Order: sequence, then C-alpha cells, then structure tokens
Amino acid sequence: MTSCDVLIIGAGLSALQAARTLQTSSPESSRKIVLLEARNRVGGRAFTHSYALDAHVDLGCSMIHGYYEGNPARGLLRELEMDVHIPEGAKGLVYGDEGPLTEADSTSLFATSTQMAFKPSPDTTPADKSVADLLFPTLKEKDERLIAIARTGEIGAGVELERTSAKWTGFEKGVGGTDAFPEGGYSEVIKNLVADFKSQGGQLELEQQVVSLKDLSTEKGVEVTTRSGSTFTAKYVISTIPLAVLQKDPPTFEPPLSKTFQSAVERTLVGNLEKIVLQYSEPWWPSPETNGSFLLLPLSTSPYSPSESATAPPPKTLEELFERTTIPIVNFYRIGSTPHPTLLAYIGATAARHLSNFSSSEISSSLHRYLVRRLSSPNAQSVSEPISFVVTTWTSDPYSLGATSTPTTLLTSADGTHASPLDFVVLSRAEWDGRLGWAGEHTDLDNHGSVCGALVSGKREGERVGLLLEAEERKRGK
Repeated sequence: MTSCDVLIIGAGLSALQAARTLQTSSPESSRKIVLLEARNRVGGRAFTHSYALDAHVDLGCSMIHGYYEGNPARGLLRELEMDVHIPEGAKGLVYGDEGPLTEADSTSLFATSTQMAFKPSPDTTPADKSVADLLFPTLKEKDERLIAIARTGEIGAGVELERTSAKWTGFEKGVGGTDAFPEGGYSEVIKNLVADFKSQGGQLELEQQVVSLKDLSTEKGVEVTTRSGSTFTAKYVISTIPLAVLQKDPPTFEPPLSKTFQSAVERTLVGNLEKIVLQYSEPWWPSPETNGSFLLLPLSTSPYSPSESATAPPPKTLEELFERTTIPIVNFYRIGSTPHPTLLAYIGATAARHLSNFSSSEISSSLHRYLVRRLSSPNAQSVSEPISFVVTTWTSDPYSLGATSTPTTLLTSADGTHASPLDFVVLSRAEWDGRLGWAGEHTDLDNHGSVCGALVSGKREGERVGLLLEAEERKRGK
C-alpha cells in the first residue's frame, strides 16, 4: 500500500495543473503527490499526432482560444518557456451545391448569420424549447444555407441544436478571441508539465485504472484501489475522471456520492467530436498557400438530427453521411507553423456517432473521395490518395467515451429536474467533507468543454487542497 498527501486521478491537463499548483504554492514542503493514469500514456484528450519533423496535428484539444484575451494557457506556456504559432491572414472558402461561393455571397451569409445569432432571455424562454425550435424557422425564411452555417456550432459543442437548451444558450462567459497553437502540439505541453512534476518529487503511475474509492475518515483519508490490485491511501483525492466515464463506467464510491451530485452527472451531456487527418505527398486543393480552411455545406437539405437517428437506420454509406453534414476542413499547408500537406476534417454530434459503424480505412478513403469531389477541378481523377491517415475514436475510447461536456441541453434527471448551467457548479463541489474533489473541463461553468476549463478547474482544486494541507501543517506546528 502506498500512502501520500494528495492522490490525483488522471494525468491530463487538469490533473497536471492541480499538481503544479500544489507544488508551486508550497515548494519548501515535503508533500507527496501521486498521479494515477488509466492509460499507458499521459495527456488524456490532449494528444498530438506527429508524422514527420515539425508536422504536428492535435487529435484532441488543439487551439488556445483567447490567447491574448485572458486564457490562462498563455501564462502556463510562458512558465514552460514554450512558443505558440498564431496563423494570420488565412482565407476561408465556403462551398455550396455548385462549388465555392463568391466572396460577396459568403460575406453576406455570415453577416446575416451573425445578425440572426440566437440571443435568448432565460426569463421568458420556455425550458422545453431547443435552439433549433426557435432559431431555424427564422433562418429558413431567409436562406436555408443559414441553417447549415448555424450547425457549425454543433461541431465544437458535440451536440445537435435540436438538443441544446434555448433557455440557457450563451449563459456561459468563456474566453474567446485570438487562436494560437502550442509549438509542437499539446503533447509537448504535457511532456513539459510531467517533467516539472517529476523534478519536484511527484510520482506518476501509468496503467492504473481506479476501480474503487473508500472514505475512511478525517484522520485516515481516502483509500483508492486500481484494477491491477494496487492500493493507495491519501489525505485528499482530486478526481479528473472524464464525465462520460463517471456516467457509464464509474469506479465504486463508498459511501455513495450525494444525490445532488449524481443527479447533476445524469443531466449533463458529453458531446461527440471526431477528427479525420489526411496527409498527402503534396497539396492538391485550391490555393493551398492562401486558403486556411474550407467549409463544406451539406449537399442535402435534411442533415441528420437526433430524432431521426433514433428512429431511422444509420447511413448506409459514408458518402451519404458526408453529404448530409456540415464539415469544416483545416489546411495545415497554410496554418501550420511549418507548412505540411495535411487536411483535417471535424465531424461532430450525430455524424460523429455514425462514424463508429465504419473502419478507419473506409472513413479516410471515403472522405478523400468526397473532398476531391467538392474541392478539386474537373481532372479530379489525377489526385493521388493520401499517404497516411488518422481517424480518432474518442466516442468509443473507454477512458473518454466522448469528447467534452456540451452546452446545457434539454435533459432531465430521474428526479424530474431540468438541466441548467448550475449543474457545472454542482460537479465542481467536493464530496466526503472535502476529501474528494473534482477537476476537469466539465467542472467549470464558464469554460467547460475547453482547455481553459481544464486549467482553471485544476488550479481551483490545487488551491483548495493546498489550503487544507496548510491548515493541517500549521496545526501540527503548534
């Protein structure tokens, strides 16, 4: 049995930030901190694919949103002496049924979309209405393409607008603005955090999936058991177990967690977002040096919706799936710190769930053909196949079971309570008289679903537990 002062479950950004906060707040102390990671690698959903020198693509979190506007990741990277890359001046093309829209048409569409942005009033908006219920009829009257553009919001959120609460949309006040990419990707950030953690005496254990937690007492702390049979005791435990794992495959808790906490877990949704990375020997798409992105609007006016996916069979072909999905494409030949001929497609919400019915090779080949069809000139048959590909599987990954938490949805828990932004606050509240705390993007109201939320929550829990340890240390000193 291993004893420690603080045991942190996970080794992703929030866990490493919590450990860093504990270590830097009292560098002279001899606190023992242990990180238990279920995977055979660190980072969690911060994971970078590198296929050549200076050719990096983040498969989980990728950008630092609001780099100059207050995102704490900026301060962290400065501490780690890491640089960022900020793409500037890249153009974006929008593709409709008949090819790329003119700049004037695209500008008009996005201007109208911005003007029609959904701004609900929590006081007057019915609790049972979705964003789609209230927004889509207005957009359809103006231009059906506006609905396809509105659905771009589903991709990062991981949930359909038909399931997103109209009452609470926009309630959170997260950080936005300048987008920056960490040089070397987020795996480089993780590597540096782990190195600092170990240099300060921290202990990291991989392949240690936690299966049970038992609250012993104020004096004895918490007992944690892993699937390998290892047992640890700690004065305090900080859990960064992803929300979907808490919902679908949680460890056992003795005594059980509070009903308030369990109901909030039940009401909060984890979204679906997968990435498809296609690497080519050379760029073949339009103006690769200037076009940083392409937005492919659906070729069908009836995209997949949650109600349809529950009653209709899944798409028979990937071509059908892609044709009915709004797909953003990122061109790393333009936005990469070092240009490399790579395209990255984001597939979110219902479409991401359907991807699990196909193999990675089927997905990559089908997407390649679809991109050639939508982006290429008439001599499309001359475009070579990608030389390598990656398709993420966050939805089926047993240690994530999805992407990140979504905006507030229309879900209700078994007790009849409607989901609300307050659920993110409940998910941040410690249990067992403060001995079991929670961190992770899903525990921060304003920044859930983001790197910012992971870092803010990790710092919050590190400070909370640090103060409790300081109180104990002062008491012993007397």
